[in-house]
Amino acid sequence: MGAACCKSETAPSSDATVDARPALDSSLQALPPVAGGNTEKERVYSVKLTKTGDMKLGLDVDFMAERSVLPIMTVTGGVAESWNQEHPELSISKGDSILEVNGVSGDVAGMLDRCKTDVELELTLCRCLNYDHLVSDLEKLISNKGCGPILIRLSWHDAGVFNGKDGCPNAAMRLSGSGEHSMAANAGLPEVAIGLLRGIAEKYVPRLISHADLWALAANVAIKAMGGPDIPTRFGRIDVTSSAEGVADAAGRLPDGDKDATHIRDIFRPKGFEDQDMVALSGAHTVGMCHIDRSGFEGAWTADKQRFDNSYFKDLLNKKWEKQNNAKGKPQYKCGDTMMLTTDMALIEDEAFKVYVKKYAADQKTWYEDFTKAWVKLQEFGTSELRDIL
Repeated sequence: MGAACCKSETAPSSDATVDARPALDSSLQALPPVAGGNTEKERVYSVKLTKTGDMKLGLDVDFMAERSVLPIMTVTGGVAESWNQEHPELSISKGDSILEVNGVSGDVAGMLDRCKTDVELELTLCRCLNYDHLVSDLEKLISNKGCGPILIRLSWHDAGVFNGKDGCPNAAMRLSGSGEHSMAANAGLPEVAIGLLRGIAEKYVPRLISHADLWALAANVAIKAMGGPDIPTRFGRIDVTSSAEGVADAAGRLPDGDKDATHIRDIFRPKGFEDQDMVALSGAHTVGMCHIDRSGFEGAWTADKQRFDNSYFKDLLNKKWEKQNNAKGKPQYKCGDTMMLTTDMALIEDEAFKVYVKKYAADQKTWYEDFTKAWVKLQEFGTSELRDIL
């Protein structure tokens, strides 16, 4: 199940298979702790239970064959409740997940069968390991670090390498070597965005979620946290294990900020997008900013770079933009403390695009709806058999 089109026809030759460690960045300092503890030693614990007489185990678990763990829904009594009363420091709690049962791990059907049939049980569990805790940890990170925009960009660039033929969301960017990790278009993402998620990834990947699914979910949690629409996330994307399985370069895959309307269509049409989709997706520039040391551009698009609303479209139409070259000699358009790229201005210079700019400037709800459709399509490029529940 999951991603079906994850290897590029033009893949680089690198066979690196280790996660790239991020360079030191100020945004990676003092990250909020994850629920259950920041280390494996804090989170993982073991219990020994014995079912006697008619006493049942007393745990309701959320079984799904696609998972490798058994999340605990409730402690209903039985030997589990007795254990909790006798060992409060190692109490089994709702939201923890069973990792192993009597030496069986990864096979949730086998683990569940042992729970039902074995009298003596040795369980290994992880604290606070389920979907709700994952979302909560992401919300806490986004609130604490104001990193919603870069998490959106991470998901967009992971999936956006799809060119109609190959490339898909597979978290190849996390792997050192050539290809997606070193693309100029991805500057700052391996070092900062992936670094910001590292503590969460170390807890939840691969036990509960893949890196690629985590990046998609993180972006959607960020959009909602910044006031945007509640976008559904489907799961089942498969992580690659070698950078050679990613794409070689960004040519024809990701847009350049200093190009025109023709370039926008040349990039997005092979992906299956129409003009409306292109404008709707461009509205994500309402949050975040450019960093000159990463993209060669500098500044925020809107006055509130942490608010996911339709200000981007309103500003395109209503502000007076002055073209100038930045410190890197690249063209940008400025109005006070905000800026637009050449590709942003193309949306009002091209009459077909401008129709949708006006539409979304006047009706935020319609933009949310159109953005959600296009964004979900982008996040699911090259995948199949995704599921609604993690």
